[in-house]
Amino acid sequence: MLALGRLPRRQREALVLRYYLDLPETEIAEIMRVRQSTVRSTTARALTRLLRELGDEA
Repeated sequence: MLALGRLPRRQREALVLRYYLDLPETEIAEIMRVRQSTVRSTTARALTRLLRELGDEA
């Protein structure tokens, strides 16, 4: 949970909307007021950073 908290707000928001609330990219884009491609890239960057953070903690 600490690793998630270290992510930038927009990356954290994208991950929560996608994986916790299980929303489709179209809805996430509407909520975040961005394009679907931005949702995909933000989510990908967030996952990369989160995995790196978790690797550092282990």
